[in-house]
Amino acid sequence: QRSSLRGMLEVRGDILSVLGAVKRSRQEYESASSLDPDNAGLRAKLAKVTEVEAGSSPGDDKCPVTVLTGFLGSGKTTLLNHILEANHGKRIAVIENEFGEVGIDDALVKGGAMADEENIVEMNNGCICCTVRGDLISGLKKLMKTSKKSGKKLDGIMIETTGLADPAPVAQTFFADEFVQQHYRLDGILTLVDAKHIIQHLDDEKPEGVENEAVEQVAFADRILLNKCDLVEKEEELQQVESRIRAINAKVPIKRTTNSEVDMDFVMGICGFSLDRIISMDDAFLEDGHDHQHDPRVSSVGVDVAGGGVQQK
Repeated sequence: QRSSLRGMLEVRGDILSVLGAVKRSRQEYESASSLDPDNAGLRAKLAKVTEVEAGSSPGDDKCPVTVLTGFLGSGKTTLLNHILEANHGKRIAVIENEFGEVGIDDALVKGGAMADEENIVEMNNGCICCTVRGDLISGLKKLMKTSKKSGKKLDGIMIETTGLADPAPVAQTFFADEFVQQHYRLDGILTLVDAKHIIQHLDDEKPEGVENEAVEQVAFADRILLNKCDLVEKEEELQQVESRIRAINAKVPIKRTTNSEVDMDFVMGICGFSLDRIISMDDAFLEDGHDHQHDPRVSSVGVDVAGGGVQQK
């Protein structure tokens, strides 16, 4: 039994090490080593993950991916346009997810000099965290294959989720699929918060079995943009909102914004996602069985009308 337990702990450490959860991996190796102190192979693995843990750089050439989340109307598409139009010289691909059958946000994404049409993938009629999750994997594979074929390396990918998305299953995708795990690195989960209405969303009582998406989006965030601050009249109200956010996600960096305007250094290349942190919050995170149910009170109706429109209206 002692040998079997040692072997199980070592295998868990191996898996977690490959996935990037070096802190949890080190703990598994330490437990295994305590059962077999003379095992040179275990000591070598423990030394390696301890060295990696001490560093701050991901140390690979995987394409960084940012998951852009936030409740309906928080300013995600506006931020995405700022990122694509910013003078950062990076080639950014976009994966756009719509809950409804008719895409709207993809028409609002303006792109930029470094965002070619071939680097924009649209997924409609379902949420990226459940019903069209397989399409996310296909979209990521398509973008990587297109990049290699054209010889134009991608500097990053922005995934804009629906306002109803639970970020946990989206993040899990980067560790559940072998191709995605080998070619991509989850750089961070960026959550936009509507300063005027977020408390209302956090306090919303959902039907039995349905998670509060706004709470999940705040809990899993590596960065939070407290957006639409111009709509809040009193400083005390903003402080109250920040306190509510801290009660859910104590250490997340928060930036107050208007019209989703923010320095690119706050949202790109942040190396913010920590698998160790997520596992400590949700020990079953890596298990393939997240049952996400959307609020049945929310539905979509698409009306496709011929002709143009004025975006400002």
